[in-house]
Amino acid sequence: MKALVTLTPTEAKRFVAMAVARMPETLTAREKGIMALHPSSSTYFLVEELTGSRPQTDVWMCGAIAPKGLCVEWGSYAQVALHDAPFLSKPGLFPFTWIVKDGKMQPPMGIDELCQILGPDDVYVKGGNAMDPSGNVGVLIGSMAEGTIARVASAHKKRGFKIVFTMGMEKLLPISIKEASRAVGAPGKLDYSMGIRCGLIPVPGITVSEVEAAKIIGGVEAVPISAGGVGGAEGSVVLVIKGEKAGVMKAVEAMEASKGAKLPPVRNPDCKECIATSICPMAGNPKPWS
Repeated sequence: MKALVTLTPTEAKRFVAMAVARMPETLTAREKGIMALHPSSSTYFLVEELTGSRPQTDVWMCGAIAPKGLCVEWGSYAQVALHDAPFLSKPGLFPFTWIVKDGKMQPPMGIDELCQILGPDDVYVKGGNAMDPSGNVGVLIGSMAEGTIARVASAHKKRGFKIVFTMGMEKLLPISIKEASRAVGAPGKLDYSMGIRCGLIPVPGITVSEVEAAKIIGGVEAVPISAGGVGGAEGSVVLVIKGEKAGVMKAVEAMEASKGAKLPPVRNPDCKECIATSICPMAGNPKPWS
């Protein structure tokens, strides 16, 4: 059987979250261990899959690609980060990771403390910023010296927990992550930036995009045949789903359940009032389009 489906970026995030919740690694963590999720638009829906409700927190996303450039989401994360944030210089203190154990949200802890307790039965989930045709993932690193992901990747090698990246085809690059990383270099060496100065680092882990999600949920093949859109469908992907009828219909039903998915409003700071002058050249110096 063949089916033709279309998912907007937000709908794809919901579909991928449904698949990640069903992965063998996740099922083990849900039964025996811990699910740790970096707050993002890609992990937002996964909290609901794991706990039955959306994240009950003001911090639902950290960095963001906004129309005006690279920015932050103006929740308590941004307010703390721009005024009194020791974790900017010491990323191990980053306090906003969602921690789920036994189907319930747990009290927050710093990344370094979390990494000391994660083990082989546990899973850390993060949304990446770029993916290459081989499935390798890159993460933007902005205001934090190494970012939280560098510390997580280091702990992963020592402690053996799984790292899963929730990715959408909208983030697919036509070049390798290594090539993209070399092109941007270190944030401090940029001469111009629309928004926060960022670098891109390659990171290890299991990549789950719409293609892998279709395999996990229905055991079927998903082939991207088109992308883009208008009127709210910008960044969408069109997929052909192929396989046995029962499997195709399972994947399609999950995709249909993802249609209309919505994220909370994004609250980017006003460039005129932003004090993040050390990381963003537009802070206090707004451009006409911002």
